[in-house]
Amino acid sequence: MEHDLKLDAAFMPLRLNSRHFGAFLLLVLALTLGAGQPVLAQTPDTQSNVDRANATVASDPFIDEKAQQLDTFAATYATLDKKMQESGLSDDELASLQTTADQLDSDLNQLSLDIEAKLNTVRDQIAELGKAPGSNDPPEPAVTTDQRNQLIAERSELSALSDKATKLAASAVEASKKIATMRRDLFTDALFAHTSLQDLFAADFISYVQQEYRNFQASYGAWFRYIWKERRVQLVLALGLSALAAFLFRSATIALMRRRLAQMVSEDDKPDFFIKLVTAAYSTGLPSLVIAAFLAVSYLLFYGLDVLVPDVQQFVFTTYKAIAVIFFVFLLTRNVLSPGDPAWRLIPMRTSAARKLHWAITAMAAINWGDQIIDVLNETLAADLALEAVRSFVAAILIGLILVAVSFIKPFHGDAMRQRTRAVKLLWPSLMASLIRLAGFFLLACAITGYIALARFIAMQVVLTGAILSTAYVSILLGNAVSQPGTMLRTDQGRRIAERFKLSPVRIDQISLLAGLAIYALTVLIGIPCLLVAWGMRLAEIRLWAAKHLTSVTLGSITISLGGILLAIILFVAGYLLTRWFQKWFDDNVLLRSRADPGVRNSVKTGINYLGILLAVLVAISAAGVNLSSLALVASALSIGIGFGLQTIVQNFVSGLILLIERPFKVGDWIVSGTTEGFVKRISVRATEIETFQRQSIIVPNSELINASVGNWTHHNHMGRSEIAVGVSYSSDPRKVMDILLELAKAHPLVLANPEPMVIFNGFGDSSLDFELRVYLADVFNGIPVRNDLRVAIFERFRKENIEIPFPQRDLHIITDRDGEEAAALAAEIRRRSQPIDENPNPAFDHPDAGNDDSGGR
Repeated sequence: MEHDLKLDAAFMPLRLNSRHFGAFLLLVLALTLGAGQPVLAQTPDTQSNVDRANATVASDPFIDEKAQQLDTFAATYATLDKKMQESGLSDDELASLQTTADQLDSDLNQLSLDIEAKLNTVRDQIAELGKAPGSNDPPEPAVTTDQRNQLIAERSELSALSDKATKLAASAVEASKKIATMRRDLFTDALFAHTSLQDLFAADFISYVQQEYRNFQASYGAWFRYIWKERRVQLVLALGLSALAAFLFRSATIALMRRRLAQMVSEDDKPDFFIKLVTAAYSTGLPSLVIAAFLAVSYLLFYGLDVLVPDVQQFVFTTYKAIAVIFFVFLLTRNVLSPGDPAWRLIPMRTSAARKLHWAITAMAAINWGDQIIDVLNETLAADLALEAVRSFVAAILIGLILVAVSFIKPFHGDAMRQRTRAVKLLWPSLMASLIRLAGFFLLACAITGYIALARFIAMQVVLTGAILSTAYVSILLGNAVSQPGTMLRTDQGRRIAERFKLSPVRIDQISLLAGLAIYALTVLIGIPCLLVAWGMRLAEIRLWAAKHLTSVTLGSITISLGGILLAIILFVAGYLLTRWFQKWFDDNVLLRSRADPGVRNSVKTGINYLGILLAVLVAISAAGVNLSSLALVASALSIGIGFGLQTIVQNFVSGLILLIERPFKVGDWIVSGTTEGFVKRISVRATEIETFQRQSIIVPNSELINASVGNWTHHNHMGRSEIAVGVSYSSDPRKVMDILLELAKAHPLVLANPEPMVIFNGFGDSSLDFELRVYLADVFNGIPVRNDLRVAIFERFRKENIEIPFPQRDLHIITDRDGEEAAALAAEIRRRSQPIDENPNPAFDHPDAGNDDSGGR
């Protein structure tokens, strides 16, 4: 303490001198600034404005939230960095640390995007306010100054947070790379570790096995005694419900399989490749899903009733997984190779070879997953490393021997070799046998030379990768078969779908193509992650990689979310299908029961269709992450295009909406527009389809039907008037003719009595007296048959009454032969008359007989 006081006393002059020197510098600075511009005094008002701005920034909830998140991420990184410094970390621990680092990087990138978006908004607001006024400019309002100070302070805070987040994200990336290097080195060291077989087999395995058995009794035996004593009811209940689930699943599977196979056999006694492939997929997929569902229900029952302890839970989970996989491999090889029924065999090979391959592949799967079960058991019982090495050695040797034995199987005889298809040639070429034999001998060599870990790893990858690739290959064959034209109608489900929804063969083929593409997509989406997991990647790593590289793509300032696009497509398709279902349901259950006419039904269905599609589009756009408010810019751009190039389209669109709402005509009406006459078949948003009486479809833009005059014979009802023109000779009695026409019209059953028929005496024609019979019909579509009947009746009645229907008459004047002079004079006159007209406005023939009615004309 005394020493500190002495130091303070010694440095006191320096402090005073520094203080005076600082005041001197401030004085010089003030005088320098005063020479150019007045010194702005820190008035109380200005100080209060700054204080208010700082207080506002400090209390901004966005900045507080992001700062708190950044502190949390910094603490997580500190913990991660501290954990990385430890020695002796296992691969599982390193993988967990790498997942944490990758997740931290992803979270920090998202945080940086949020901060950057907010920072851009603040910069835009500052730019809108403009620069602060200079000394010669008029002062701005205090509110503007306060707002600018607040935004500048907020920009500083956000910039600092953004820099910190960027640096922390870079540190997380470096940590992930470092952990990946550590994992790779650890994996390489473990994979190429050499084990002395002499020392390994010199160990006392009997004592090791006895010790593990005692550990098993102490661990699992104690667990079973505790469960039987304390949780007997839960155990019995879980076992009983599991047995019941097994019985139900088995019964359902047997029933479905028998019915399906009976349909297949009845349809094709000699099935082709497609029927065999579909049956194999059905016979493999359905029982596998059933056994997986049963195992999942059983595991959830044991877990939910709190029967399992952590070690036992891991052992049971691995055992259930092994059972499901082995069962799937057994069914797949049995249904593809069909050792008991050559007619259903997908690969044409000998029965003995099919049986050997079936059991060899199933045995490799059982050995691999049995080894996994023993590995989990040894891990929970803390078994000696010698037992672990012997377990891996035995599994590698057995799988290697099976591979060598499989490579010597000759699956094809002479006839089958000639009948092989291209797919079979790709599946089993001669090179395949050489590769399998090479892999088997390599496994045996690695195990015998002491590289047991390498041998076990290769054996496991051969089994897992082979199973995944084989399943993917069968799935691709199934997708290819399903997408072929006409294949879907050959199945019972395809025919049911076609009958239920009344689909045409073309539409069924389109659905088949979509189904094939869906199978391809599922094969890729499921097969690739399974391969990556088989080769050591963790699901968390795959998820993070997909979230980082597949969920969003940045194009300039636009970020497109691939997951959002997929969700938007799914929602739009679901919305469209729901709209079509509701449209059909509303038409069948509401409109049809209310006796609405077809036009009303068509308008309502069209409106429901457009409204449903519009809502589906809006929901899909929102799900894709597109801000609907940002569409205002697109709408303004479209308005310019509408004003120039899309004006006619928009006019037709609006006209179509007017036609659907106002309904001046409807589907089924008989309309006349200009030179077009026919029946309305369809009213869409852009145009209306009219079918003429010659069965010609004419597409008329809606704007023409709105702007032009349109005649509608069936606007309010179907009643209409038909007219029949009748002509009689001048010798006929007009009143008698009118009475006969009225009598015939009233006698026809389709002619209405009210309004009553009428006959009009139109006038005196050149050769006849002209009458018109007008009748009214309840249905104007009966006009042609009614007019036809009345014309026949009129003709028969007039013939009976001796009323003549005249035909047009003309008088023909024939000039007879004259002597030579008269003929020459006549020819000269004709030539003169053929010349251009002279001054005489009314020329006439000079022949004395010209115009004489008695010259022989008739």
